[in-house]
Amino acid sequence: MSERNSAVREARDVEAGRGANVTRRAAIAAMAGVAAAAGLAGRGTQALAAGASDKGGAASSAADSAASDGKVVGTRYTQATNSDEIGIVHDAATTEDADVVVVGTGISGVVCAMITAEQAPDAKVIVVEARSICGGGTNFAEQADMPAPGLDRTAALQYGDEAAAKSHYVKDGALIAELHYELGRNSAWMFGKHAVPLQIKSMAKLKEALDEGGAIRIQPIASYDGGCGAQTIENFIDEIGSEDAYKNVEVRTSTRATALLLQDEYDVTGVQVLNADGTYTNINAKAVVLSCGGMSNNLELLQNYSNQELSHCVSVDQGHHGDGMVMVEQTAHGRCKTIALSSMLGYVDGFDYQSWLGLAAGDNPSALFVNETGRRFANEDTNAVDTGDGAMGIINNSKMAEGQGRVYSIMGQGLYDYYKENGLFTTVGFYSKGQEDRPFDLDADVEEYKDNPNFFQADTLEELASKIDVPADALKETVEQYDADAQAGTGDSVFLKDAKYMIALGDAPYYAFKLSSLIVNTNAGIRVNTNCQVVDQDKKVVNGLYATGIAISGFVTDVYEVGNCQCVSIWSGSKAARTLVEKELGGTVADDWYGDSEWQADQLPTFSNWSDYEAYVASASSDGATASK
Repeated sequence: MSERNSAVREARDVEAGRGANVTRRAAIAAMAGVAAAAGLAGRGTQALAAGASDKGGAASSAADSAASDGKVVGTRYTQATNSDEIGIVHDAATTEDADVVVVGTGISGVVCAMITAEQAPDAKVIVVEARSICGGGTNFAEQADMPAPGLDRTAALQYGDEAAAKSHYVKDGALIAELHYELGRNSAWMFGKHAVPLQIKSMAKLKEALDEGGAIRIQPIASYDGGCGAQTIENFIDEIGSEDAYKNVEVRTSTRATALLLQDEYDVTGVQVLNADGTYTNINAKAVVLSCGGMSNNLELLQNYSNQELSHCVSVDQGHHGDGMVMVEQTAHGRCKTIALSSMLGYVDGFDYQSWLGLAAGDNPSALFVNETGRRFANEDTNAVDTGDGAMGIINNSKMAEGQGRVYSIMGQGLYDYYKENGLFTTVGFYSKGQEDRPFDLDADVEEYKDNPNFFQADTLEELASKIDVPADALKETVEQYDADAQAGTGDSVFLKDAKYMIALGDAPYYAFKLSSLIVNTNAGIRVNTNCQVVDQDKKVVNGLYATGIAISGFVTDVYEVGNCQCVSIWSGSKAARTLVEKELGGTVADDWYGDSEWQADQLPTFSNWSDYEAYVASASSDGATASK
């Protein structure tokens, strides 16, 4: 790998949080009374690197006054604290030129940079990443709902229209249609031309699909190589750093884009970045692509967009601070649209999200949930209700935790012993890890988490009620009714939970687990057209500005939909690249940009563990039966 990108691989594990959170979008140039090129004073800014220098610059009186009480001038819609000063243009120590700047190194940003370079080899492309590692949310992602063949134009339009109608037109049918129309070409680029390997995670499902013949839906069968997208990102970054096709692409880590440079609110001329040494650089560019993820790691900012009670939520740290949404509000785009929380687990804060005890408490239909009243409020079998929006049970469990005042999972020794003897009903939690990944040992988890403030143990229900601050009589009555129904074997008399999940809690000791909603990321926020150009509320284009990945609106309602994030990210990164090559760089995208042919329905990607599959097939054949894996 060439020296210019050596810093990209300095770490692969997801780093700890950066400390300073963005909170709300800062002053747009017109509101602050200064031109985009002018500086605003940095008041109370938390430096992102040791030894950061004083920001300097002259502030308008409005910004100066606001900063004195911990605030800056907000958008035309709201104001909030913004200690990182995102959206504010400071005095820059240096200025440089590029053709394209891509903000973020998740899958959408990396795909965008690569396709741009492939189709415009002379273009100077700078990719900036706020963290010291590349990958963002893709480091956690299992796989896109692809490779898959695309639909023809008419079928794609009909598919998009149906999806929009089902969502009461919250979703954008045109965007959905474009994604599915181009699915075969984007699949061919990624899994054919670049031979991104996948890892088989269900040998039995793959064998069944191949035995049946015809189209194969890869998503439930395989994941990214290694189980998540970190290896795929590393492979792509290696290509960028070593192959001649990407010689004009530079990746800069520990470089945070902080503000757009504007000619006016409809014309973006570049981006300002904060370097690791605390200085700012203005990068003039013909196109800026915002591929910097959502805002799940900035719940204070998110509360300005979400109607959920975020004090009940915990998020996986991916460096998603909402920078793209804040910056886009400098432009005529205006306020970002409502953002969907990608909630994925009923979670005990402080537990490993794959702990067996946590899965038992938060994500099993045999659990008993009470809220702050000490009473049950729903059927804990969250897969039993068809919501019509494709939500999985673990998503519904998260929404339960978001929607009540407090939610506790209650367990007695009888239920605990049942789990120890029989295992859990649900052994697949976050990122599809299950029982085969680690030893099943509830006692070890109890010992490990005994001091966790969200885990309670008591010798009586009255004592447990006191510890979790719910009415003792209500909790006792709830448990007695539940146990009576379980022992009768006729099912749930209150919420009609299936009898097979009604396991009596039994006697002391009793356990309670305070549940939170685990947010993987947020979806939506930035409005784009089918070319992934940022647009205002009337779909008028903001020149020179593109957005990709989970931050763009049009694909979700209020919940995450399985397989959506990576699929949207790959499409939007590809689409933005091909658009800007022609509209901003004056180039032409080759007809065969994706490779020799589109992805075919019966085509198989490269599997890194294909030899294991062959051994599985041979074993199944010799045994005369198909074993499960």
